[in-house]
Amino acid sequence: MSSPVVVSHRTGPVLTLTLNRPEVLNAIDDALLEALAEALDAARHQPDCRVVVLRGEGRVFCAGGDVNDMPVQRSEAEYRSRRLLAERTLARAVRTLDRPLIARIHGAAVGGGCVLAALCDLRIASEGTTFSLPETAFGTTASLGGMYLITRIVGLGRAFELLYLGESFDARRALEIGLLNRVVPESDLDDQTTRLAHRLAEQFPREMMLTRRAILEGLALDFDQAVERETDAAMQAHLSGDVIEGFRRARERIQRKRRVS
Repeated sequence: MSSPVVVSHRTGPVLTLTLNRPEVLNAIDDALLEALAEALDAARHQPDCRVVVLRGEGRVFCAGGDVNDMPVQRSEAEYRSRRLLAERTLARAVRTLDRPLIARIHGAAVGGGCVLAALCDLRIASEGTTFSLPETAFGTTASLGGMYLITRIVGLGRAFELLYLGESFDARRALEIGLLNRVVPESDLDDQTTRLAHRLAEQFPREMMLTRRAILEGLALDFDQAVERETDAAMQAHLSGDVIEGFRRARERIQRKRRVS
C-alpha cells in the first residue's frame, strides 16, 4: 500500500501536516492538493487542535508543480473539473481553518511551493532556503491565490519583480521583503517552529479565530467595512468573557516583572 501524500501528526494542541512526496521533492499534483485540503478541513473539526504547521518531508519544502503531472495540455473542461476545483477547495480550506497556520520551510519553496507558504499565516525558514516564482518562464502563471496573496505580503512593485522575472532569492532576502517572518539556523528550525506553535497555542483560541477571520476577510473590504468587521470581532471577544481572564493574566505578568526588577 502506498504512503499517504499528506501525513497528519498531532502533539498536544499542535497538528503537523507533512507533504509526503519526497521522491519528487514534494511536487504538487491534483492528489496532493486534494489531500491537503481534506487534512485542513479535518483540522478545523478537531476542537483540541489550536495550531497547524505545514512542512515538507525530505530535502525541500516543496518544488512546485509536478512536471510529470502536466505532460499533456488538458481541455478547459478537464482543467476546471479537476485542477481548478482542487485549488479552490484548498484555498477555501485555508481560509476557513480558524486556527493559526505556520509554514515550516527548508531547502526550497519553488513556484506552487512558494504559494503554499504564502497561504500560511506565518512563515519560518532555515538559512540557506531558496525561493522563486518561475511560472512565467514555464508558460504558465502563479495560481492558488498566489498573485493575490504575494502582492499583499510584499507589495505591488516587488510582486511584479518576483512574478515577472522568476529569479531565485535566499531566505534573508525573503525576510527583508516580508515574505518570511523568521529565519533561523537549519539546526534550530524544528525547535523554533515548535516554540512558535506552542506560543500561539497558549493564546485564547476564540480570540485567535476572530482575529484571523477579521484579517483575512478585511482583505476584500473597504476601510469602513474593515473597521466594522474588526469592531464586531472585538465585541464577540468582549462578550465571551475571555477578556476578564486575559487582563488578570496581564496584571500577574506586570507584578512578576516588578518583583524581578
